[in-house]
Amino acid sequence: MLHVAPMTDEQTSDFAAIWLPWLESMGRTAEPEDLAIMGDPAGYYRRTGGDAFLARLGEDVVGGVAVKGLGASGFEFAKLVVSEAARGHGAGRALVQTCLDFAASRGGPALYLQSFNALDVALGLYRRMGFRDADAPPGMTVLARTEVIMAKPA
Repeated sequence: MLHVAPMTDEQTSDFAAIWLPWLESMGRTAEPEDLAIMGDPAGYYRRTGGDAFLARLGEDVVGGVAVKGLGASGFEFAKLVVSEAARGHGAGRALVQTCLDFAASRGGPALYLQSFNALDVALGLYRRMGFRDADAPPGMTVLARTEVIMAKPA
């Protein structure tokens, strides 16, 4: 059974172990901000008012996502990844819903995301979940690899 929970400090390496190889498999290079965040993802995102989450099937980490606080603009979810073995089992949707629930529980006006066009399956999921194309809000650091910005009002 899939279980999504906030990341603990002991799980820091679990997040990096699933996310960095995925990024490289997509032909993308980790940016300096990415590498700094992977040293302490939970701490980084919690300092912004957000959090980091891991999805597990039994003892296996099969996904991760983070929510970054953007101040008055709301929240951004970032670093979403689902392992190949867990795709098609609802892990991506569960992780995105966790981010939506997190933002709503904190009164954020919207939840934003950044992505790139090669992730057509993910972009389709986001659209089915109510995300629409948007401009970058104040407080969002737009990464060099970003081709798509989307938002969903809370």
